[in-house]
Amino acid sequence: MQTSVYDKENFFELYQKIRANPISLNNIVEKPTMLSLLPDLTGKKLLDLGCGMGEHLALYLARKADFVVGIDLSLAMLQQAEKNLADFTPHFSEPHFAKSRFALHQLSMENLADLKETNFDVITSSFAFHYVQDFRQLLSQIYRKLKPNGRLIFSQEHPIVTAYQGGERWEKNKQKQQVAYRLNYYRDEGERDRSWFKQPFKTYHRTTATIINNLIQAGFQIEQMAEPMLADQPEWQAEFKDLQHRPVLLFIKARKIA
Repeated sequence: MQTSVYDKENFFELYQKIRANPISLNNIVEKPTMLSLLPDLTGKKLLDLGCGMGEHLALYLARKADFVVGIDLSLAMLQQAEKNLADFTPHFSEPHFAKSRFALHQLSMENLADLKETNFDVITSSFAFHYVQDFRQLLSQIYRKLKPNGRLIFSQEHPIVTAYQGGERWEKNKQKQQVAYRLNYYRDEGERDRSWFKQPFKTYHRTTATIINNLIQAGFQIEQMAEPMLADQPEWQAEFKDLQHRPVLLFIKARKIA
């Protein structure tokens, strides 16, 4: 079975410390944007790909989803998700029923076909599709798991960001202020070697056109896109200087054409 970088020694603990910061890209940018793209979830069945610690699953249940499923390759993530959802579900009016409101599976997105559950109203993924090598295959599997007219809503690292292959990311002025983000490798799609907390891992770069065309070819209709850059939130511009020049994340909402 594949292993996750998050299950390597001390990596998950370091990740948790970062996520505990309330002023983070996830909390200030990613979550609000994802939630703004969701349809009414009342009575709906959802699947979250790369569910991590289950934070989005809890938000879906809070929005009256009937049943939520999460998959993730990391056992450490799923164990924390189990705890988080167990802590969250007692807030329901029927605590004895709460446990049956969610399911978690250790499974990579690439092996989505192995998931027994199907007929989802909505499938989501946050900050994860740039880890997938075969995006076309994943979209084909997602299409088969969705109900007719079901929605796929996802965020990923923006192609402007995944394009990076080496050298200086930024052009800076004499005061060392960021003035331009370099895109010299944007057209060169494919594998990227990355490192975080001194742990190597891989991501995959696709241009925006490739992402959109893959979705259309898989049978999806694009309904909405977002590239948040905090232009209308000046209170965060000093904290997230990068977002004054280019989007970090790309969000897409698409509908399965029945």
